[in-house]
Amino acid sequence: MGKVLSEFSNGFPGTPSRTADEIIITIQNGSSNVIPFGAPVFLKTDGGAEGFDIDYPQSMDEFLGFAVRVPDKTPDTAVTGQNQANPLGGWRAGETMEVLVRGAVTVTMGEAANRGSQVFLRKSDGKLMATPGSSGSSFELTNVRLRNSGDTSGNCAEVIVNKRNII
Repeated sequence: MGKVLSEFSNGFPGTPSRTADEIIITIQNGSSNVIPFGAPVFLKTDGGAEGFDIDYPQSMDEFLGFAVRVPDKTPDTAVTGQNQANPLGGWRAGETMEVLVRGAVTVTMGEAANRGSQVFLRKSDGKLMATPGSSGSSFELTNVRLRNSGDTSGNCAEVIVNKRNII
């Protein structure tokens, strides 16, 4: 007889979770770094998009959405595997990637969070948080809310991007 799970996980970072309401765009990873699945993505002024950079902290004005994994593209165009810096994968520098600009997606939170909480990006390390921290240390992703609290396997939580910020 099979075992019944007492708790379901929220999935893997970067996985769109409610496809009926999502808008996903295709844009080039214009940075020189891998953008992990589920990471916030920002529009570059000179074209393309990039992940959060502590040397050039972005703002809500540049927030585009979240990097998403696309099952039919991920094996060929994304960095994956146990030997990589991010074993859950991400989009390579210069590659065309998929970014969720409206809808729901699984992300990794830097702390435990409650359903309906605001989502903040901490400027010191780019982690997503449910609390703002000290003055000026983070900024709110004003069009993003937590759909549920993080699960027990690494604070994966579902966030909802309520409306498109740009593009």
